[in-house]
Amino acid sequence: MKKFILGIALLVVSFTNAQNTLIVDNNPFNDDLPSHVYTTFAAAIAGASNGDIIMIQPSSTTYGNITVNKGVTVLGMGHAPELNNGEASSAGNITVTANNVKISGLHVIGYIITGNNVNNLLIENCAIAVGIYANSIGNEDITIRGNVIKNLIYLNATLTNSTNITITNNLIQNIGNNGLQYFNDTTIFNNNVIVADQTAFQWSIFLNPNNLVCQNNIWVFTANNQAIVDQNGGTPIIHNNSLTYHYGTQTIADLNGTGNFNNQNPFFVSIPANNPLWAATNNYNLGNSSVGNDAGTDGNDVGIFNGYYDFDVRGYPTELPYLTEMSIFNNMVPAGTSLNVNLKANANKTN
Repeated sequence: MKKFILGIALLVVSFTNAQNTLIVDNNPFNDDLPSHVYTTFAAAIAGASNGDIIMIQPSSTTYGNITVNKGVTVLGMGHAPELNNGEASSAGNITVTANNVKISGLHVIGYIITGNNVNNLLIENCAIAVGIYANSIGNEDITIRGNVIKNLIYLNATLTNSTNITITNNLIQNIGNNGLQYFNDTTIFNNNVIVADQTAFQWSIFLNPNNLVCQNNIWVFTANNQAIVDQNGGTPIIHNNSLTYHYGTQTIADLNGTGNFNNQNPFFVSIPANNPLWAATNNYNLGNSSVGNDAGTDGNDVGIFNGYYDFDVRGYPTELPYLTEMSIFNNMVPAGTSLNVNLKANANKTN
């Protein structure tokens, strides 16, 4: 029996152009006879060339640790998809050692880490449980956007070894002590929502920042022992047009900078009472009564929806249409006859 491949493999059409598209599918009964279908990521990357697309199918089983050693695009179906019983394209740790890599739409159970001299890396629309390490020698031009990130983001302590790192439009939570490390004056840290939920007393958020300017962020606190966007060492951070709010009883210390909205409720459109931690059903747009509307340095909203970026709470990749409904009309068919399927999908986003 050959498995009917529901996921993104059926939707590979015009955007591939001259690129080759390779599919990784570890589900039982998958049709791996075509030369472009593989059961492991290692086999797919071995068969890929720079510029190719590797699409990882949703599965109840993780694909394990993977290494991206060629300049390819790696796509999942989203880290919290509505269909397929919520099954995502899940990996353990992801190691990137090549230039010109894009990773999007994956549920990363571990961390994403870069090798030395990695340039032009985009990490987008992923849920990352253990953090991002862009702290190797020579890392440059790395963009981290539209993700749900837990634990930490770790850059290199030497200014020349983590340059032009852009961290925007992410939801960052469950950060540990010194969770944001070695950000510098070439780091862009704008339009994020950071949930400061540390329960350990006096854990610092930043470690050794160097002339960092942060803008248009929303800082929300949940633990009553945390009431400051603090740092351990480094030079004083400047925060511009950013908002802070505590869902407990504490008053947060004013941010250092201009145009800030200290101790102001962001009035997210829909979150559980006093609980801003990520959920696929949450809506982090700003309500009409929020002071953050049109209040950013660019005249757009503060936070992850700033007018230029469409944050997707489920992590659907921007390149792909994504399924919203599937109906099979004749699920028992003789061999060699047609299976009648009706699919509905939302169009590509425009990021």
